[in-house]
Amino acid sequence: MIRKEKALMSHELDRRTFLKAATGSTAAAASLPAAAAAAPTTAPSSAQQYGVPSGPPAVPEYATVAPADDGAELMLRAIAANGVEKIFMNGGTDNYHFMEMVAKFKALGRPTPDLVTVTYEATALYMQLGYFQWTRRPQLTVLHVALGTINAGGAWDEALRANAGLVVMAGIPGQTTKGELGYSQRGGIQYLQEVPNQADVVRPYIKWDYEIKRVENAGLIINSAYRMAASEPCGVAYVTYPMEVAEAPLEGGLLYQADDFAPATSAQGDSEALRETAKLLVQAKNPLVSVGHMGRHPEAVASLVALAEKLSVPVASRDRFVNLPKNHWSRSGADLANRDVILVIDHPTPWIADPSKTAKIIRLDNDPILQRFPFQGHPTHIPITCNSALALPLLTQMCDEFITAERQAAFADRKAALVAARAAADERAAAAIRRARTAYPLSTTWINECINQVADEDTVITSDIGGVGQQYDRTQPGHLFALCGASLGGAWPRALGIKMAAPDKMVISAGGDGCTIFSDPISCLMVSNMYDVPTLHIVSNNNKYNAVERGLARYGGVDSYAAKAGYNGSALKPSPNFAGIARAMGAYGEKVTDPTEMPAALRRALDAVRGGQAAVLDCVTVRE
Repeated sequence: MIRKEKALMSHELDRRTFLKAATGSTAAAASLPAAAAAAPTTAPSSAQQYGVPSGPPAVPEYATVAPADDGAELMLRAIAANGVEKIFMNGGTDNYHFMEMVAKFKALGRPTPDLVTVTYEATALYMQLGYFQWTRRPQLTVLHVALGTINAGGAWDEALRANAGLVVMAGIPGQTTKGELGYSQRGGIQYLQEVPNQADVVRPYIKWDYEIKRVENAGLIINSAYRMAASEPCGVAYVTYPMEVAEAPLEGGLLYQADDFAPATSAQGDSEALRETAKLLVQAKNPLVSVGHMGRHPEAVASLVALAEKLSVPVASRDRFVNLPKNHWSRSGADLANRDVILVIDHPTPWIADPSKTAKIIRLDNDPILQRFPFQGHPTHIPITCNSALALPLLTQMCDEFITAERQAAFADRKAALVAARAAADERAAAAIRRARTAYPLSTTWINECINQVADEDTVITSDIGGVGQQYDRTQPGHLFALCGASLGGAWPRALGIKMAAPDKMVISAGGDGCTIFSDPISCLMVSNMYDVPTLHIVSNNNKYNAVERGLARYGGVDSYAAKAGYNGSALKPSPNFAGIARAMGAYGEKVTDPTEMPAALRRALDAVRGGQAAVLDCVTVRE
């Protein structure tokens, strides 16, 4: 809804009509019993007591009055006004109003998001996360009361750690029980759904929450949610509402223009701190750049390349996103020994063992002291609050002030060493690939290399393992999305969200067998079929929770009781028939055990996706 010079658009109600309805019996007291409506009022109102002028309801200056028959219609108008394209819907007895309203808006030709039915809550939240990571625009996930909120599980953690701007709405049980309002009341099941302070169940993972208590402010609260979600550091805005708000009868409702509630602009960073950083980097004898989540802003990648090339500084990238092209000569390991200056960019956990005490450590981050982490032990001498995509160009420019002929000669020597080290590392990687090509059983090294062979620059890859992003030959910014948090299972549903946002892209997701189980394959395959969003999911199937088994082996040793018992608790045997599950859902499914068959199997799966069919490859990496 767009307001033009304070005039209402042609389809809006006249303000006087709205005010008359708001002050009349229809909006104010029609639902009350007759005796209550007629009862005299002798006590002063709270407005009179506290000196607030009383009178008829007002239309705020920045509001317009839009046609709306009830609260649900007003809420959808506000959602559409914020540019939302998709509602990822997990239906319940509290939120079916959105189903009716989307259908109504489409039938009447009104602007409205598409409603996407998703059968599992985590899938719905992950899909919005993927959609946001591709578009950088918050959408909407609708969940079912507290239970649906809880059932989104680990997706909340991934949204937090990935700084994803998401909006989530969920109903709360009705606030009336005996028809006191005449239009809505609590049903029997809602007594079993209610918990105290519903938002508390996810508050550690969200940025902002609010309950819509009055339908009059529903539009304003929804605008606030989208503003909060989209402002850096981006995060989840969680909005709840009772049935009485959704079903409140209206003769028009207050709507607000999204442009009047714009998200906050990002910070470029303190100029003096950036200048000091530039001086330290130029004069450093052995600097290092450690980067983690920076590539969530694709425009930052070129700026990091420019800094690396100007100073010949090594870059250690934890590729959860494309932070630096895979083939760039400045790529280096995270060797912290003897470093004198370390620049950490958007990396919450850049190391485990500390660098030298003499090293100067600088952080560029929208939260450089990691306030969102209850505890962290990484020292930082110059924490700079900023959007790294904005700070890096200025930092690179500031370096010019301190570069001398002597430093340029040192940079040239350092570049030669980095190029040689990169060539040696590439040869080691190539040798490992040659060994893996025919080695039985299949290895993740060979699986990833086969993906590299078929994935062009426009292919998007999502991964459920945060540490393997650098194994993919990604050079195009914004085309890799790996795990940012601690919960597995998001790669496949995130891929669906990306595919929905970018239908012309080939999207490949990858994860282990445990990750795939957490993904809820049936939910993912249903979405693929229902909405024509075919993707390829690749299972690296080792019949176990590998991280759990490694920890157990470290604790008890290879001869531990658990090892002798077959690692009960981490073993996933017998393995699910992932390819069979895919075929049962109408997708292409194939099991691969022979490494020499991997390239052909991958081509067959991709051909299926290009033909509009989802595909799953079950790649077994253990001896059968």
